[in-house]
Amino acid sequence: MTNLWQDLNHDRIFKSVEETLGAKLSNLCLKRNSYINRVYELEKLALPASGGTSRERVIVKFYRPGRWLKEMILEEHQFLRELHAKEIPVIPPLAFNEKTLFSLNNIHYAVFPKKGGRALDEFDQAGFEELGRLLARIHLVSETHKTSGRILWKPSVATKHHLEVLKKTEWVLPDFRKTLQVTIERFIEKSEALFNGHPMILLHGDCHKGNLIHRPGEGIFIVDFDDLCVGPAIQDLWMLLPGSPADCENELNWLLKGYETFRSFDRSSIRFAPALRGMRIIHFVAWLAIQSKDPDFSNHFPEAGTPRYWNEVIKDLQEMVYDKREINYPL
Repeated sequence: MTNLWQDLNHDRIFKSVEETLGAKLSNLCLKRNSYINRVYELEKLALPASGGTSRERVIVKFYRPGRWLKEMILEEHQFLRELHAKEIPVIPPLAFNEKTLFSLNNIHYAVFPKKGGRALDEFDQAGFEELGRLLARIHLVSETHKTSGRILWKPSVATKHHLEVLKKTEWVLPDFRKTLQVTIERFIEKSEALFNGHPMILLHGDCHKGNLIHRPGEGIFIVDFDDLCVGPAIQDLWMLLPGSPADCENELNWLLKGYETFRSFDRSSIRFAPALRGMRIIHFVAWLAIQSKDPDFSNHFPEAGTPRYWNEVIKDLQEMVYDKREINYPL
């Protein structure tokens, strides 16, 4: 499978996508920025009837093998289509013969309409309020989903899974394995109590500035639902802040003001943010361990896996584990 992924070339892409679209493509093939998946911008060949001026373009996403089950991707697609039907600004995949997911040599892919937009770097009060309203509308839909095949975003499930990934890999340097394992186990033990009994809903899961675009006349769109998961609503809010909630009182209040226009928010869950940050650190370390076998991994992450890297990761996690103010777990 890995060889097929590495050998994914333009000829195979063009042939497969043309069969899916039922249309010929021009020679345009722009690789879009994405390390996890392979994403390309393609252009339909202009038909003679159009005078040769058609510039209709699509975005084709090839999902990295081994990361998502087919059923998980289809759940993401169905959720996007459901949000779109309620006029929530997302970009759902295109359907062909009532299908949204296709396969090339057992590599799943989907076709999306090209929707250009401006990346967002900073938000003012109006921007934070708009984001809050957008997320609340998404959560109103997601809370109606009573079952999901996506991972439960709590330490005893998600973080435990990531720890198991790290225990099985040889990427962690021998001198750091035991300390890393003990620190993560202690993190899980101390942070799990926060999540017990708290409502869990379907989430975007990776909601940060890089997954937002602004379309003129249409407002803010949220993209890239790859990391769909089930967890506390605060997971979709905390990464949008410029710092910790304690240091961003104005921005947090603006975000929640917009959110509470449509949906109530349990403000006591703000205390989850440090634990969610720790979960994200461990998740990213486990993801790096998996990707470390890629041929070009060291070019993208030259410092990852070095003694300095492991020292910094362990130090960050230990500060959370051994400082009650940081992990903010119930006494």
